[in-house]
Amino acid sequence: KDLTMKLFQAWLLTSLWASTLAAPAVVWKRNRQAGTRALQSSDSIAASELMSTVLDDVSPSESSLSSVVFLIKKGDGGSESLTELASSGKLPETSNKYSDATGVYHHVSGIESPATMVRECGRANNGHKVLQVSLTELDTKLSSPSTEVEETKSKSAMKRAKALGNADVLVVLVDPNEDIDQTIARTVENENVESVVLTAIRSIEEVKFERRLLAEKRHNAMMKAGERHLESRRRRLEEDQGDDNNNNNNNGDMTGVYYVYMTPNILSGLLFGFMFITVTYIGIQCMAAISGQDVYVNKMPSIGRE
Repeated sequence: KDLTMKLFQAWLLTSLWASTLAAPAVVWKRNRQAGTRALQSSDSIAASELMSTVLDDVSPSESSLSSVVFLIKKGDGGSESLTELASSGKLPETSNKYSDATGVYHHVSGIESPATMVRECGRANNGHKVLQVSLTELDTKLSSPSTEVEETKSKSAMKRAKALGNADVLVVLVDPNEDIDQTIARTVENENVESVVLTAIRSIEEVKFERRLLAEKRHNAMMKAGERHLESRRRRLEEDQGDDNNNNNNNGDMTGVYYVYMTPNILSGLLFGFMFITVTYIGIQCMAAISGQDVYVNKMPSIGRE
């Protein structure tokens, strides 16, 4: 037990660093061979690749669940909640199961929402039927995997119960404030569940980090495009002048080349738009200021009489 807690603390410390960029994930599989050590991976792995690894050797079955994915919501400050729950000691039963884990992934990217996780699970294997459920529906599914639909229910309830009965991959969205420790432990111990994945929705910091990487990628692409443009201009000038051996020292110099978000065409369009809005507003106000008489009579006064 002490070894298990030490391993769990080591995983926690690593996750504290990794969770600033992505969410960690722990995977349990029922067909894991006894005595084998859990896979520890600190490399970045996408959610789609993770679910493909989990569901690769699992076939759909009506009598058991192929996988149950516990997806923990973000914290109050937009942070990743799994590390916070583990660090605060709110998952003691889950930490005891840590030594039985098949794999521990410290950097899983792309977990943005439950819908994203459902889509990635569906892409992992076309034969699996994926459904997002609540904790109550999970307990119902675990207690009776092949429950028959009651005819007395409403149409929507019957449709939901039928979808729950046919699904073999469940994505459970849980609140970090709920007591989920025992539910996770019971699901890992359940013989009707082939695999269990415990992860969380990625933090806001990861979203900002990804946007920053995309911005840098676009900037580098623009710089390369500018260099190619300057190189093509240089070659055309050299061909026109017939001098291929001169002025080769500063061809790749990008000094003085800037990329702006405003061009003359964009500025002209904005100025015309502002002018059009102003003229339209003045015209509407002028038309609204036109007024006529307020009183109308049925009989006009006789002409010549005062």
